[in-house]
Amino acid sequence: MLKGARIITVLSLSIACFSLNATNTLEQVIQEGSYRASDNARSQSKIDVIVDITEKDHEQYRQVSQSIKGLKTYNDLLQKQVDDQQIRLEDIHTSLDNSAQMHRDILPLVEEMVSNLSQFVALDLPFLKAERTHRIHQLQRLINQSNIDIAEKFRQVSDAYQVEMEYGRTIESYREILHIDGTERELTLLRIGRIALLYRSEDGQFLGGWNKVTQQWAGLEPSQYDRAIKNGIAMALKQKTPSLIITPIIVAKQPDAEGNK
Repeated sequence: MLKGARIITVLSLSIACFSLNATNTLEQVIQEGSYRASDNARSQSKIDVIVDITEKDHEQYRQVSQSIKGLKTYNDLLQKQVDDQQIRLEDIHTSLDNSAQMHRDILPLVEEMVSNLSQFVALDLPFLKAERTHRIHQLQRLINQSNIDIAEKFRQVSDAYQVEMEYGRTIESYREILHIDGTERELTLLRIGRIALLYRSEDGQFLGGWNKVTQQWAGLEPSQYDRAIKNGIAMALKQKTPSLIITPIIVAKQPDAEGNK
């Protein structure tokens, strides 16, 4: 019986030790699980942080990529503009070179045109002498002005030629003081194109015309030409309906066989 009691006692102690060990092991397992859970929670937090950072980095990368793509497109457009401006710049340089050449070629022509126009006015009928001479002087000053380009100079000279051309196709009347036979008289002048330049006093007692041969004023017979000149003046002033008028035309005499005029 004593031996059996010992065996039971040993078994009881063994069971007690096993129970104690099992309890300790379970607590360790639970504690280890708790530690692992805490570690997993910490790891998950780190993972979440890394995921957030990764997503932010990816979004930032996507935005930067879009910006780079937009900048590339913008740079391509700018490069096309730069290339176009370069072509335009080359065209401007070519135009400037051509302009310089044109300036060298046209300026002497313009000067010659003004000189010829001055000579023409000097030899022409002496109508509107002051106005036409002033126009020539203006053109002569224009040529020497460096702040005016050659195109503008040529345009103004061409305009002056056009004005002179118009004189040959028009009829005009105006008042002017002339020296006739050493006496100053205020007279009415009648210009018929470039065919005739005539004058008439207010009372019709003094009539005359420009003699192209002698380059002087020559008197005319009032009884023969007063009515015609008076009618011509009225037509030029638009005071009378245009009609046929007979006016004297003083022309150069033809030389005879011996060469005398």
